[in-house]
Amino acid sequence: MAVGLIWGHLNAQQPEQAYDLACGCLQLWPGERSLSLMAAYAAAELAEPIDLAALRSQAGADPARAADEAAWIALVERRAGAAP
Repeated sequence: MAVGLIWGHLNAQQPEQAYDLACGCLQLWPGERSLSLMAAYAAAELAEPIDLAALRSQAGADPARAADEAAWIALVERRAGAAP
């Protein structure tokens, strides 16, 4: 449910609310990869600092989601202006 709420804020172009909600949810569920990726995206939209190395190193254990996670990270890098 938290992921859906954050996604809704992002789709409504409300990155501040998405970032605040994602950060709060990550305090409850620190290992939730979807929350981490969406928090990083919202942070990039707000020009907040992002630890891209940590984001890359926290790769999920599910190989079926590896391509999706890589695409999210690439999107965050582009939005943060850190893409090569």
